[in-house]
Amino acid sequence: MKAIRNLMSAMAIAILMVSCGGNQAKQESAGDVSATAAELVEVVINVDGMTCTGCENAIKAGVENLEGIASVESSFEEGWTKVKYDPQKTSVDQIEGKITDTGYTVVGEKEGT
Repeated sequence: MKAIRNLMSAMAIAILMVSCGGNQAKQESAGDVSATAAELVEVVINVDGMTCTGCENAIKAGVENLEGIASVESSFEEGWTKVKYDPQKTSVDQIEGKITDTGYTVVGEKEGT
């Protein structure tokens, strides 16, 4: 019985160690994004077809799924989507493709802010 308790205790400690390590890995990857902030590129893409905040959220959710995306902001009232991204991990073409896949029309972009 004592051997079973010792085994259970050892397993519990191992699970806790793995759990804590997972959180550390997430924190390190979040730190990587801020460490490369100077290398991020911003693009403002003109988008037709957005009529409400639901449209803004749909575009944001779609674009955020691409690798290398740091932030996404949309304005249905002004007809644009602003994206900060790592050009080594994604491209404007991929971002525009995702917006189109979401059901909206890309009508051009203006790089920079």
